[in-house]
This record gives sequence, C-alpha cells and structure tokens, in this order.
Amino acid sequence: MRSSARSALPTLLTCLCFAASVFAQSPGKQQVKTPRGSVSGRVTIKNKPAPGVVVGLRKGAIESSFDPFTRAVTDAEGIYRLQNIPAGSYVVTVVAPAYIPSNSEDRRNVVLGDDENVEGINFSLVRGGVITGKVRDADGHPIIQHQIEIYSLAALARRTPQQAPFPTLTAQTDDRGIYRVFGLAPGSYKVAAGRGNFARYSPNQSNYSQVFHPDAADSANATVIEVSEGSEAKDVDIMLGRAVQTYSASGRVINGDTNAPVANLRFSLQRLVGQQVEYLNSVVSANSRGDFVAEGLLPGKYSTVMFLEEGSELRGETTTFEVVDRDVTGVIVKLSRGASISGIVILDTDNKAAKAQLAEMLMRGYVPPPPGTGYGNSVSSRIAADGNFRLAGLATGMVSISLGGTVNPYPPKGFSISRIERDGVAATRVEVKEAEQVTGVKVFLAYGTATLRGLVAIENGSLPSGARIYVRLGKPGEITPSSMRPPIVDARGNFLVEGIPPGQYEITATVMGGGINLPKPVKKEVSVSDGVITDVRITIDATTFAPTP
Repeated sequence: MRSSARSALPTLLTCLCFAASVFAQSPGKQQVKTPRGSVSGRVTIKNKPAPGVVVGLRKGAIESSFDPFTRAVTDAEGIYRLQNIPAGSYVVTVVAPAYIPSNSEDRRNVVLGDDENVEGINFSLVRGGVITGKVRDADGHPIIQHQIEIYSLAALARRTPQQAPFPTLTAQTDDRGIYRVFGLAPGSYKVAAGRGNFARYSPNQSNYSQVFHPDAADSANATVIEVSEGSEAKDVDIMLGRAVQTYSASGRVINGDTNAPVANLRFSLQRLVGQQVEYLNSVVSANSRGDFVAEGLLPGKYSTVMFLEEGSELRGETTTFEVVDRDVTGVIVKLSRGASISGIVILDTDNKAAKAQLAEMLMRGYVPPPPGTGYGNSVSSRIAADGNFRLAGLATGMVSISLGGTVNPYPPKGFSISRIERDGVAATRVEVKEAEQVTGVKVFLAYGTATLRGLVAIENGSLPSGARIYVRLGKPGEITPSSMRPPIVDARGNFLVEGIPPGQYEITATVMGGGINLPKPVKKEVSVSDGVITDVRITIDATTFAPTP
C-alpha cells in the first residue's frame, strides 16, 4: 500500500498542474502581460557621477499632465533605470534642486515600443547661480514673506503694453526679510520686489509698489546682476517704500430679473490696468441677505468674475466700479437669465465600453471675454444616459463647445469631437443671443482604438543642435487645423499616436529651430484601423533645410 501511494503522488501533482494550466488559459481568464520596457541613462555633474538624483517619467500626452510620475533614483555611478514601462510616449525629467542642465534641457521625450529598452537618456548638470539679499520697508524694517521676482533681460525686453514679463524664478523672504534664489542659469538678471502693475495680489497682505534693485521704480534704471555657473551674488538688497493705501467695496448681489437678493454667492474681482488684467488672489462671499464686502482694494477700476454652480440658469453680468481715494459702497452685482444650448451627443461607434464612458465626461461651453476684461464665460453639463446635454447660463456671443472629463479637463483617450451641427448645418462654434434658448444641436463624437507608430528619418545629413521635428495628424485635404493634438517626437525621430478613430489620415512632418527650417513640409497619407498598430516611416532630406530668415 505504501508503494502504491508513493507512485500515485507524482501522478496527482501532474494532473493538478495540468488542470491549473488549462484553467489559466481558459477564455475570460487571460493573464495580463507584465510590461518589460525600460528607460535608463546616467546623470552627471561636471562629468562626474551624480548619485541620489530623482528622475521621473510620465506619459507625454497633455491629458496625462494630472498623472503621477514613475520615479527612479540614480545609484553611486549616477545611473538610473525606470522599469516595467508599457509602450507609449513619455517625458523624462530630472529633479535636482540647485542644479541646472548644462544644455538647458531638463526634460526629454522618449517613445517606447513593446518591451523596448531605451538607453542613453542622459542628463548633464551644473550648479546654478544664486542671488541673495534683503528687503526692507521705508523705515528699514525687514519685510517678511514677501515675493521676490528674478527677471532675465530677454524677458524684460519682450514685454509689451499687452503682455507683462514673466519672472524666471521667484522666492519669498524669510522672517528676517532675507531671500535666496538658487538654480539660476548663467546670464544677466534684474531683481524686483513689490507688486508690479500686472501681478496677482492678495488683499489680505500689505502691498508695495514694485521696486527693482537697488531702488529703481523702472526696470530700465535697475542694476544688472550677472550670474555664472555656481556663482553667488550677495547683498542684492531692495528698499521698498511705504505700503500702498487700500480700500473696501461693499454692496449686494441681486437677481436682475426679480431684484431679489441672491444669498451665499461667491465671486472674485479683477483689476483693469490699461489693456491688461490683474487678478485678486481672494474670493468675495455674499451673506444670506446677498450683502458683501471686499477688503484690501488698491485704487483702480474693477470688474466681477462670477462662480456659478453647474446647471445654473443664471449668468453674472459684468459689474464694474472704480476705487479712487475712499471706500466704495452701494455696488450692485446682478445675475440674469443666461442663454442656453441643448442637444444630443452622438457617438460614432457601437463600442459598449466607449458608450459607458460618456457618463464620465462633460460637455463644456466657453464664450471669450470682451477685450480687456480677463475671464470669459464658461459653463458645463453632464451627458445624460440618452446622450442629451444642456449648457445653461451662457453669455451672449460665439460659444466654443468642447469635451472633457469630470476630473481631468481633457477627454479620455480615443474620444474627440468630429463635427457639430446646428439646424443640420456644420458649425465650428454656436452663436447665442441674449437669453436665447438654442435647441437641437448635435455633437458627433469620434472614437477609435487605432495606433499610429511612426519614424521620421533624416537622410543625407543630421539635425543641427537645437532643431526639432514636429508632426501633425489630420484628414487629407482639410483646410482648418486638425483638432488632434500633435504627438511628441523624440530624439530618435519616433512618435506615437494612440486612440485614433479608423480612417484615412495625412501626416505632416516639418523641422524648425537650430537656425534652420524645412520650407516644404513632408506629407504622407496612411490608413488606420481600430485595434491595429500601423507603422509608418517618413523621410526628410537634410539637403532641403534652409536657414531661418
């Protein structure tokens, strides 16, 4: 009996293993394939290994900007490896505070194939420069938690009456009024403290007129600070004047159709400065009687920006008032019945999974603001189970209709608006008049699971340093620009477009930057099918490059 039991045990184990194997391969129980792709490279500082540096990877599509990074840390030799990465288009970023890329490239595009191992995505870093100093008020007291702005000379040279310069870096003073800005690329800078004409400011803090180091009200008279690799410019101090006098504005929010007060409404204010708009970094709240008080207002002209709930029939009329040298009272903020657009979303597919995703998306309507008024009118509507939607509370004007997610403002991969019809006529935007109720609008959604995997190859030469390849995908013969976002192209010329509706497309490839351009873009037509990866190769002759005019 013991001999028989011994011979039966291996047989039993074999049967169990066979049964487990059959069960694992049965329909509906398919195992998910673990991706084996990887991206690796080396991070160096002054050509020496940089251990402990974080390198992050994230999908390169704009709708993935809300996704978390996959991270790796460099080892003792400065080597990193991001593993188990599915095929796709990615952006690789190095994070090393106080250091900057030696070639000003702190992010790299990488297009990864199935189980592909991309090596040599290297980053070379150098220590950035430092500017430090102290900020005092008119009495010599340190100004605490005050923002400092560092401007490059190039940014200041580009400013116009319509466009304020953007600072290269910002920092805050500490409890001693001292600031320290690090990680600056070599170059020439000017340093400012105080609030410029076109900044976002907080009414809850003291505000000072902008002053450039050391005591210039105009950037043209400011001292230039030269920064080199690893340098530290000290004692870049700024003496501000006295805090600017501020005032309040009070009033009531009412329904303009009934004159009844509107309770508990939240809104913000924007200050109009010539052709530009300055935003207040605060929210004004009406109480249960519709009354409100806005504190800390600088002299100037103001207009309201309303925050209304989704589906509200009301829209905020733009209310303007001016603060001169005293508090303002009796401001009436009016709400009125807005226009609306209602219709149906028609999905051009029988894919049940795609239809189920409609409940996770929103239709959005946007009316741009009149010139010089800042915010436009934006409303949204969920898509009902039968495809119906209603955009209510619209301002008068041309309404742009778009598709987005309930959390992410971009639609899920594979979805796009193919066309919009009003009264059977195709339209890129829908015009609404005062309180007009537009009905019967049809929004056709395209959905696809096709993938286009491409390569732009440079022949008879190579790309000059700083030159980039750009690719656009559209329908053959289309006149208006395609709504499909251009894919990223990596250093090898690879690009990837996922979630394409099936059909015929035209690919346009061009080259710009590095002192050259491609006078005649290269075009190629391709046909794609749902669930199929289509490979395409586009060749650009380097002898056709022309110098940038």
